[in-house]
Amino acid sequence: MQRNRHTNSQAFGPAGQRGRAPFWATAAIDGSPDTSPLELSALGDHVSHCNGSRGRMFALRCAADTLAGFIAPRFVTTLVVVMIVFGVVSLIV
Repeated sequence: MQRNRHTNSQAFGPAGQRGRAPFWATAAIDGSPDTSPLELSALGDHVSHCNGSRGRMFALRCAADTLAGFIAPRFVTTLVVVMIVFGVVSLIV
Protein backbone atom coordinates (compact mmCIF):
# COMPACT_ATOMS: atom_id res chain seq x y z
CA MET A 1 0.00 0.00 0.00
CA GLN A 2 1.40 3.38 -0.92
CA ARG A 3 1.48 6.17 1.58
CA ASN A 4 -0.78 9.09 0.99
CA ARG A 5 1.40 11.99 -0.07
CA HIS A 6 -0.60 14.33 2.17
CA THR A 7 0.10 12.27 5.30
CA ASN A 8 3.46 12.69 6.98
CA SER A 9 5.46 9.71 8.21
CA GLN A 10 4.88 10.64 11.85
CA ALA A 11 1.14 10.01 11.48
CA PHE A 12 1.83 6.33 10.75
CA GLY A 13 3.81 5.86 13.98
CA PRO A 14 5.97 2.76 14.44
CA ALA A 15 4.32 0.98 11.50
CA GLY A 16 5.65 3.65 9.15
CA GLN A 17 9.16 3.22 10.51
CA ARG A 18 9.13 -0.49 9.65
CA GLY A 19 8.46 0.34 6.01
CA ARG A 20 4.82 -0.63 5.80
CA ALA A 21 1.95 1.76 6.21
CA PRO A 22 -1.14 0.71 8.16
CA PHE A 23 -4.61 0.96 6.74
CA TRP A 24 -5.46 3.71 9.23
CA ALA A 25 -3.90 6.62 11.05
CA THR A 26 -4.84 8.12 14.40
CA ALA A 27 -4.73 11.59 15.82
CA ALA A 28 -2.60 10.32 18.71
CA ILE A 29 0.87 10.46 17.21
CA ASP A 30 3.10 7.65 18.52
CA GLY A 31 1.25 7.36 21.80
CA SER A 32 -1.93 6.29 23.43
CA PRO A 33 -4.70 8.86 23.44
CA ASP A 34 -5.43 10.25 26.87
CA THR A 35 -8.84 11.29 28.07
CA SER A 36 -9.05 14.92 29.07
CA PRO A 37 -10.76 15.98 32.31
CA LEU A 38 -13.36 17.84 30.25
CA GLU A 39 -14.23 14.64 28.36
CA LEU A 40 -14.46 12.68 31.61
CA SER A 41 -16.72 15.35 33.07
CA ALA A 42 -19.00 15.27 30.02
CA LEU A 43 -19.10 11.47 30.15
CA GLY A 44 -19.98 11.58 33.85
CA ASP A 45 -22.80 14.05 33.16
CA HIS A 46 -24.11 11.84 30.37
CA VAL A 47 -24.04 8.69 32.53
CA SER A 48 -25.77 10.55 35.37
CA HIS A 49 -28.46 11.73 32.97
CA CYS A 50 -28.95 8.21 31.60
CA ASN A 51 -29.13 6.67 35.07
CA GLY A 52 -31.57 9.37 36.16
CA SER A 53 -33.91 8.56 33.30
CA ARG A 54 -34.50 5.08 34.71
CA GLY A 55 -37.60 5.91 36.69
CA ARG A 56 -40.58 3.78 37.63
CA MET A 57 -41.89 3.81 34.09
CA PHE A 58 -38.57 2.83 32.46
CA ALA A 59 -39.63 -0.75 31.68
CA LEU A 60 -42.88 0.49 30.18
CA ARG A 61 -41.02 3.00 27.99
CA CYS A 62 -38.63 0.25 26.85
CA ALA A 63 -41.54 -1.98 25.93
CA ALA A 64 -43.26 0.88 24.06
CA ASP A 65 -40.04 1.67 22.17
CA THR A 66 -39.62 -1.98 21.22
CA LEU A 67 -43.22 -2.23 20.08
CA ALA A 68 -42.95 1.01 18.07
CA GLY A 69 -39.71 -0.22 16.51
CA PHE A 70 -41.46 -3.42 15.45
CA ILE A 71 -44.64 -1.79 14.15
CA ALA A 72 -43.18 1.26 12.37
CA PRO A 73 -41.58 -0.60 9.43
CA ARG A 74 -44.67 -2.79 9.09
CA PHE A 75 -47.27 -0.02 9.37
CA VAL A 76 -49.56 -1.08 6.49
CA THR A 77 -49.43 -4.74 7.49
CA THR A 78 -50.21 -3.79 11.09
CA LEU A 79 -53.23 -1.75 9.96
CA VAL A 80 -54.53 -4.68 7.89
CA VAL A 81 -54.12 -7.10 10.80
CA VAL A 82 -55.87 -4.69 13.21
CA MET A 83 -58.75 -4.21 10.77
CA ILE A 84 -59.12 -7.99 10.34
CA VAL A 85 -59.16 -8.47 14.11
CA PHE A 86 -61.79 -5.73 14.51
CA GLY A 87 -63.84 -7.29 11.72
CA VAL A 88 -63.73 -10.75 13.27
CA VAL A 89 -64.57 -9.38 16.73
CA SER A 90 -67.50 -7.35 15.35
CA LEU A 91 -68.88 -10.49 13.64
CA ILE A 92 -68.62 -12.50 16.85
CA VAL A 93 -70.11 -9.87 19.18
